[in-house]
Amino acid sequence: MVNPLTRCMEDYCLPPFATFHARDIAPAVRAAISEYALDLNALEDDLCDADDLCWTSVMDRLEIIDDPLRRLSSILEHLSTVANSPELRSAQDDVQEDILAMQSRRAQSPVVFHAMQTLRASPAFDSEFTTEQQVLTSLCLSCG
Repeated sequence: MVNPLTRCMEDYCLPPFATFHARDIAPAVRAAISEYALDLNALEDDLCDADDLCWTSVMDRLEIIDDPLRRLSSILEHLSTVANSPELRSAQDDVQEDILAMQSRRAQSPVVFHAMQTLRASPAFDSEFTTEQQVLTSLCLSCG
């Protein structure tokens, strides 16, 4: 049987709150982290060899790979406020360190930071939409 939290990440749907079990948390989070690590490694490899960086090759890809773990974290946060239990707290405690480690690895990636800085310094940056300029500037300042 497929983990219901993993399934909702794959299908981009709401989690099955009515049938949710705390035992579903760790396998779903670990699967998401494993996939995240593979995707981040691939992105970093691509960015190292990239001659022409653009919003799509950097920022859009980051958004795509960040999404599943971010959504899982939001689900866990929501559950802790509406269905708090010893089992849920234990399951969350079991994966919290792994989540933070992966998020830190992504946030502190020198390759990703360099790509964002390069994108921000490029002539194309001035032609980006104001919102994209603000997002990129904010991320560069928060990482720098």
